[in-house]
Amino acid sequence: MGSGFTVRTGPLVSGSQDISGLQGRCLAIAEDAVASLAAMAGSAGHPGLASALSGAAERGNGAFAGVWAAYGHASQSLAATAASYDGAEQANAARSEELLRFFGWPGVSQG
Repeated sequence: MGSGFTVRTGPLVSGSQDISGLQGRCLAIAEDAVASLAAMAGSAGHPGLASALSGAAERGNGAFAGVWAAYGHASQSLAATAASYDGAEQANAARSEELLRFFGWPGVSQG
């Protein structure tokens, strides 16, 4: 018989919430950074500098979108893993109880 391990789903759910919070902070930082670069481009007064700042704003927006998506994926994955382990644990407990009732294990109600 193989040895098993226990997964505590509480930390997975907590971690999912923490990462979701980081995702929100990432979005806020992205919005501020891109807005600042765009504002600087608008007030630069020099076409080359304005162009460089506008380009940086566009690239920054793309980079932050990737990071934001990664946070979302990690958060959803942790939550889904927790739900999967909870479901498996409940199903295993129910099956174990059914087997114990089937074999008439002492102390397990037959109904």
